Amino acid sequence: MSGQTSSGERSGIQGAKYDFTATYNRRWPHAYLRTCLSLDYMLPDRAKPIFERIFADYRRIRNKTKLKIIDVGCSYGVNAALLRTDLDLDDLYAAYLDPSGSLSRRQEIEHRAFFRKRGLRDDIQFVGVDPSFRAVRYALDLGLLEAGVTADVETRDLMAKERSALADADILISTGCVGYATEATFARVYEASASSRPWVVAFAMRPFRYDDIAAAFQAFSLETRLVERFRQRQRRFSTSTEREAILKGMAKLGMEDHLERTTGYIYASCYISAPPGDRLST
Repeated sequence: MSGQTSSGERSGIQGAKYDFTATYNRRWPHAYLRTCLSLDYMLPDRAKPIFERIFADYRRIRNKTKLKIIDVGCSYGVNAALLRTDLDLDDLYAAYLDPSGSLSRRQEIEHRAFFRKRGLRDDIQFVGVDPSFRAVRYALDLGLLEAGVTADVETRDLMAKERSALADADILISTGCVGYATEATFARVYEASASSRPWVVAFAMRPFRYDDIAAAFQAFSLETRLVERFRQRQRRFSTSTEREAILKGMAKLGMEDHLERTTGYIYASCYISAPPGDRLST
């Protein structure tokens, strides 16, 4: 795997990168979804069939039917909502936002019924990890998450109760937190569930590199592969400044940037980590 982005490059990209922080930790997800819609944020949709394919592989290899999934950077439980129903992101936008994009009181009242009517599948159990405690609480209240860990695991170790919530995991997933979360987060989360030897499937926005995270998993005897054909659109560039910073970062790393340069979209690479004996079909 290629070299890790330097701290200077990382901070430069972060400084220009769109900041979702203001929408992450509110009582309701409307502002977050409205922001995602404005940027044509599509990664959870694009990742859904890939996750489903890998879940099927895991069931076949490990001979399991009911899976426990840890969503690192879960926010309002969007991945859980998509993977436990037949919904896509457009369905969520339509359910939560009126045509003007503002919060609908009627939809606020009916948010629980919306998922209840969809019938959440129970063969996939989700545990969310995210410091945004209001967002996690929302996903718990709706039944999207079985449990939530709202510790800032970038800065501290997990407590016994938090570790218990993560134990016996089958697969760790992530669609947007690499760059916010580092190897410190992933190592602490994985260590809490390491006895069950879970797989990890993570999408990392280019040009954020995954080497340090892969090295953390290597300490648990996992092999990490970059699966080029699973690269997916994440969202549109938010500003010309963001575009220039990301393209500059890619150029410094010698990364091919034809898609980013010509489409106006940021792309995310897919990394899969698993024990050497688990032969995925990917």
